[in-house]
Amino acid sequence: MTDPTSTATPAPTGFHLRTPDDWVDFSLADEASENRIALDVWTQAREAGLTESQAGEFTESVRRSVRQARRSGAVHAAGTFQLYEDGPLTATVLVSVVTPPATGDVLGALTAVQRPAQADGTWRRVSTAQLDGIGTVGRVHGIQHVTLDEATVRSAVMHTVVPLPGSTDVLVVTGTSPNVAEADELFELFDTITGTLRLTPTGTAERP
Repeated sequence: MTDPTSTATPAPTGFHLRTPDDWVDFSLADEASENRIALDVWTQAREAGLTESQAGEFTESVRRSVRQARRSGAVHAAGTFQLYEDGPLTATVLVSVVTPPATGDVLGALTAVQRPAQADGTWRRVSTAQLDGIGTVGRVHGIQHVTLDEATVRSAVMHTVVPLPGSTDVLVVTGTSPNVAEADELFELFDTITGTLRLTPTGTAERP
């Protein structure tokens, strides 16, 4: 019999994740929030000197990312939209709770998706990483074709799969960016952001 006076450590049901100061936290509540984000991006793009065509393409890319996050059931999303002399930089990080394969072998399932470099420049590598306070997690990163709505975009993608103690589910942190020319730097950025992840008894993502 369990001692009713004892206090058990609650299993984590939430998380904290820090993103850089210049990143924007997305509201995934409804289509109206998606429209507000798109309007902000359009305004920033035009003020930065992009043509209407360039601003429209940039804004639509952001809108697709937010819409995909909302429809996929992500529990948190954040992103950055920066304009440089050689063009815009777009990157997003999503956090999702996912039910793994029936076998429960998450790392085995990840290994099955490893893929060498293809003729179209896409590739996937599977590895593990160490997160402070969490331990060993699974990781898949590479250049992939990402479909958002009906548009397919070649993107740098990193998935980090974190087992949730006391649960059969896993937490997946996904970083994505269409700026494949800066893939190495983006993978380092996604790794840094994921490294701030902390599992908590309750709560959602927070920023510093």
